[in-house]
Amino acid sequence: MARPEPAQMADGGPEVETRAPRVSVVIPVYNGAGTIGRALQSVFEQTFTDYEVVVVDDGSTDRTHAVVKQYGDRVRLVEQPNRGQSAARNNGVRHSSGEFLALLDADDEWLPRKLELTVAAMLADPDAALVYSDIIVVNEAGEEFRRSHIRPDTAHAPSMDEMLARIWPIMPSTVVMHRATFDRTGGFCEQLRGPEDIHFWPLMREQGHFIYLPDRHVRFTYGQLFPKVLNRDGPASIVDLIRARYGARADGLVKDFIRHQVRMIANAGVIEMSRGNTVGARRCFTQVLRYDRLHIKTYLRIVRSFMPAGVRRVLGGRAARGARRARA
Repeated sequence: MARPEPAQMADGGPEVETRAPRVSVVIPVYNGAGTIGRALQSVFEQTFTDYEVVVVDDGSTDRTHAVVKQYGDRVRLVEQPNRGQSAARNNGVRHSSGEFLALLDADDEWLPRKLELTVAAMLADPDAALVYSDIIVVNEAGEEFRRSHIRPDTAHAPSMDEMLARIWPIMPSTVVMHRATFDRTGGFCEQLRGPEDIHFWPLMREQGHFIYLPDRHVRFTYGQLFPKVLNRDGPASIVDLIRARYGARADGLVKDFIRHQVRMIANAGVIEMSRGNTVGARRCFTQVLRYDRLHIKTYLRIVRSFMPAGVRRVLGGRAARGARRARA
């Protein structure tokens, strides 16, 4: 990417050299007043310092704006009506100028050498489309509570065929990519309200190979599922997009996506039922049926949600105990 030309001063004096930063850090946030400060602090503590930070407030109704403004000119704050994470990320890219784009979600944190090592990997391999790494999974209290979602069979950079065979475990907060490559994909699909990255990563893979760094450079927060799953689209939008582009070649990805959504949304419903939120649980279970109308266990859970609490506990069995462990 070409760097901006030096600008002529208004009084006719000597030109002042202006240079785009090497990296643009793009952080979308919606009602993230409780976490955005930690995310930003993790950026400011990086050993690599040639970056700018763009925060896109996606119509927050809490104190997000006030928290971000406390950081003054260290952060460029962009505000927009609530349009979803895809639109927020794309808008952040439009308001940035770095050669590389580094994504960070507002409830995640980087370890201090994250940018240093990922940018070095991209500079050493100019043909790569993006680099990503492993993560440390933490709960909302910041405590590590589960192993990484990257297993031995996925601990490598994927081929295109592998990406279309299953969901590949790439988390947005781990990624650094070329701006020019991002632009060629058209960015994140703004019609998607859900796991838009599942659609985006294959588009990036079309542009070039990936680099995988096995070290864990990001603290990924596994937070409450309930509010997230209710704001997601049904399967039609993302499945139609994937099918239109890749056809039957993406059968594995589509099936894995549906299985993953059913498992995650059902788990959110079980957790809410264990909390006594039967209305919320039913909303989750209804969402599950949008993905799999023949999911018999979900129909049984809907029936159970209308029963007295004592009966629900007895019938819940192992699922309820698992939900309580997930909540703890």
